[in-house]
This record gives sequence, C-alpha cells and structure tokens, in this order.
Amino acid sequence: MTQEALLDRLEAELRDLLEQVRTQLAKLPEESLKVRKTPESWNILECFAHLNAYTDHYMSHIERSIHKAKARKWKPADSFRSTWFGRYSVSYVDPANLVKKKKRKAPKRFNFWQQDLNTNEVKRFIISTEMLLRNIKLAREIDLNKPKIPLAQFKLLKMNLGDMFAFLVTHNRRHVLQALNIVEITR
Repeated sequence: MTQEALLDRLEAELRDLLEQVRTQLAKLPEESLKVRKTPESWNILECFAHLNAYTDHYMSHIERSIHKAKARKWKPADSFRSTWFGRYSVSYVDPANLVKKKKRKAPKRFNFWQQDLNTNEVKRFIISTEMLLRNIKLAREIDLNKPKIPLAQFKLLKMNLGDMFAFLVTHNRRHVLQALNIVEITR
C-alpha cells in the first residue's frame, strides 16, 4: 500500500467519525450521554474519556516523531510497510473482530467506568480528532515507516507512525460505534 493511500483512507475515516459524532452525539443532553446499555458497560461519556486518554498520551509522541522526521529529512516512501505487531494491534481493536471474542478490559489509566464525567469529553474528542487530522496531513511529508512510537502499556515495544495512525483511527471507530449503539437504546 502506498503511504498516500493509507493516509487518504485514515483521513476519510476520521472525517466520517467526526461527522457522526457532531450530528448524532455532540448535541445529546448529558443524561442521554450517561445511559448504559448494561449495568457493567461504559456509557458514551466513558467511551469518549477513554479515547481522549489514548489520544492525549500518543499525540505528543506523534508530533515529536513528525518533527524529528522532518529534521532528519525522511521524505515519503513509495510504500508503507505495516509491521506484524502493527497489524496485530489494529486487528485487536478493530470492531469487526470483536463479535466472537470476549470483552476486553481497558488498562486502569484508560478506564473511566463510573467516574463523574460531563459533556466536555465529547468536545475534547472533537478537538483531539481535529488535531489528529492535522498530524495526518503533516505526516504526508515524511516516511511513515521510520518514526517509532512507544506503546503506552509496554514502552519497550514500538509501532511505526503509520501503524500508530491506523491503530488510533481504528480504536476511535470502535468506541464511536459503541457510543452510537448506546444512542440506539435511548431512542
């Protein structure tokens, strides 16, 4: 796959997610955002707090890696090569792969279950997604294969920048779909 094709796909997915959040979730009253599908599941605000925590953690690493790549003059490669670990990580959070698997537990620092949250979480998600879109645009000028981003849970493991973008976009899609499913039960 070319870098351009990967970034085009990820940008289109993010724009679609932003549109869904803005039109179907951002204008909901706070009480609707706190509804749970089941007593032990996350509500919409908890989904967005989880996504915001991931984006907050990785955004500085992404921005730093793009800056370093530009300073080192790593020009865009002809093709993007996803690593086995990158493919595994993206597959792990892909909502299409969750149907038959048991529920996954988020790491403690990314789990906001039963915390007092408000509508600012949805606004923060929109802002951080727009920042991610800007970074995808900036990444079009560099080689996505070279910059490495350390993982939040296992700092010794690293993902290349292209895989990290794919992971974050797929992870966002997973939890936005989860939030949209919760909206369906409130109607």
